[in-house]
Amino acid sequence: MKSGANHGLEWHALRWARELGCRRYDLWGIPDALGRAAGAADEDERAALESAAQKDPLIGVYRFKKGFGGRIVRYLPAYDLPLIPPLYRLVRHRI
Repeated sequence: MKSGANHGLEWHALRWARELGCRRYDLWGIPDALGRAAGAADEDERAALESAAQKDPLIGVYRFKKGFGGRIVRYLPAYDLPLIPPLYRLVRHRI
């Protein structure tokens, strides 16, 4: 049974951010092919990227986020900066 708890939690976070004066709220993370498709000038390329995105494990997350409206914005990718490399490797190995 789907309770919709994720929707409720995200909606509460959106309202809380708005009360604090935030004008933007980043849900962060969709299939990269959809981000590239949003900026594609060629229709064939856009269609191919959108089709490829349907096979991405994040497509369900994208559908969830799409329900809140908004727009696709691409940023530079995120990277880790391990300050204690041996500990970082240990943690990454256990994930």
